[in-house]
Amino acid sequence: MTGRIVEWGIFAALVAAGVGVAIFGSGYYAQTLFTATMLILLAVGWNVISGFTGYVSFGQVSFFGLGAYVAALVMIHLAAPWYVAAPVAALAGIAVALPLGLIMLRLNGIFFALGMFGLARIMEIIASSLGITGGPMGTTVPVAQSVNQCALVMVLVAAAALIGSYRLMRSRLGLRLMAIRDDAVAAEASGVNTWTIKVVAFCISAGIAAIGGSLYVWNVGYLDPSSAFTGTIELQTILIVLTGGIGTVWGPLIGGIVIAALSTALWARFPMEEQIVLGALIMFIAVVMPGGLMSAVSRLGWLKRAPIWGPPVDPTTLPPAATDEATSGPAAARREPVLSCRGLGIRFGGVVAVKDVDVTAYPAEMLAIIGPNGAGKSTLFNLISSFALPSTGDVSFAGRKVSGLPAHALARSGIARTFQTSRLFPLLTVWETVLLAASSLHASRAEGVAATTRILAEVGLLEHWAEFPDTLSPGRQRLLEIARALALKPRVLLLDEAMAGMSAHEIARVHAALRHAMAQGTAIIAIEHVLPAIAPLARRVQVLDFGQTIAEGIPRQVLSNPTVIEAYMGADYEEPAHGAA
Repeated sequence: MTGRIVEWGIFAALVAAGVGVAIFGSGYYAQTLFTATMLILLAVGWNVISGFTGYVSFGQVSFFGLGAYVAALVMIHLAAPWYVAAPVAALAGIAVALPLGLIMLRLNGIFFALGMFGLARIMEIIASSLGITGGPMGTTVPVAQSVNQCALVMVLVAAAALIGSYRLMRSRLGLRLMAIRDDAVAAEASGVNTWTIKVVAFCISAGIAAIGGSLYVWNVGYLDPSSAFTGTIELQTILIVLTGGIGTVWGPLIGGIVIAALSTALWARFPMEEQIVLGALIMFIAVVMPGGLMSAVSRLGWLKRAPIWGPPVDPTTLPPAATDEATSGPAAARREPVLSCRGLGIRFGGVVAVKDVDVTAYPAEMLAIIGPNGAGKSTLFNLISSFALPSTGDVSFAGRKVSGLPAHALARSGIARTFQTSRLFPLLTVWETVLLAASSLHASRAEGVAATTRILAEVGLLEHWAEFPDTLSPGRQRLLEIARALALKPRVLLLDEAMAGMSAHEIARVHAALRHAMAQGTAIIAIEHVLPAIAPLARRVQVLDFGQTIAEGIPRQVLSNPTVIEAYMGADYEEPAHGAA
């Protein structure tokens, strides 16, 4: 708590200093302050889509220029003041970003970055070709009464944006953005509608950039396409975030102060070489200090990000968890299958990965699916959980067909899964990993915190709540992934080699958690190579080979089947003692 007070005290002092310079400083200092805080504002917006969400953009200046032109037209043709033009520009940026995001966010990595770069060039061409914008010669705009007024407004707007960025990172939305950045597939499996969340982040980022453009044109009083869509602003914005620390709240502020001071010094002495030096600095930071200055500050224990909605509450003070009526009916009702897959199949080109497979799961029961490597087991899970669309067959869950539904919708409705190779979020804590899934079901913060606390206590990870996944042993990482799946309160739980790499103690923990889940009516389908780990819990076994079911039934019968012995365990296999389980 003391650290947070100091943190916000420094921020308040910086804002107060900025306000003082804006009010009492000379025109030169006020203009320098305006430019620096404008770049900080743009860096905050760029950080939302590129730092928090992981979509590196080379075209946020598109929305800066758009906001500048919209504000200019509103002030010229509607005779509106700047404080009306700025919100209109922000709304225009969001309105354009919404349909663009639906298209651009289909791209990933360098393709998204290049697409955004192309967008900036397209907008520059459009602005040059329209008469209403003044064409390539530009247009004059009603200017502010003084540069000091502009600087004061920009300081306050940038401060508000930084506070909003802090609130965003501490929110449910911020948690989802960071999860998408770390692993979009795992976020989808946690019940996050990644598509919608990415579009929201894109719109927020665009709105902030548009506000920056509207205040820029109010400050300079003139606008042309080359200044509205200049790559210099984009370069400096990216450099600020990389210098301060991408994906952090205070990175844009720290980077903005450092780069503003450096740019001012370079412009005073070496104006022709300024862009060369800044470009070289980007390369240096990317290679030597990819985490920016915030990484060095964090190593000293300062400005560390506190876990979202943490710490956990005392588990002994929590009321009993509510029972799900859908899974707690009479025993007769439990014999109705909760999941039924008929004729599932998928083909990748000329390769048939899964062919005509039927799977039935009953409440309060575990089905073990075994088979040699490459038998199609994980692909079958992808079909069931909607991470792949079947070429043939369908999946019915709770009496309705769900084939083709989004994976996040299935996760929220009751089909949760783990992955063959653990898919965790490197930059989210143990607490946040489980909270992400719990918050997909629980609307209120209190309910999400309570559910997360219960699950972590149940699997024995509560004492590790503030740690990051890479600090955990492989067995505990598997436990964490199971905990994330259980936080979705699944009616069907798909475990893909979930107990691989676990110690006997950790396996016992998992068994206890799974028995508790089955006691609540959860159906479990488990892929497992470590047969002793799964045999005590499995009531039925189904064997796949070359994408087809070759045997199914109770464990003793299946494991003694000659076809299974030859296909899965080898011709020289002798049945172990646990085969009767």
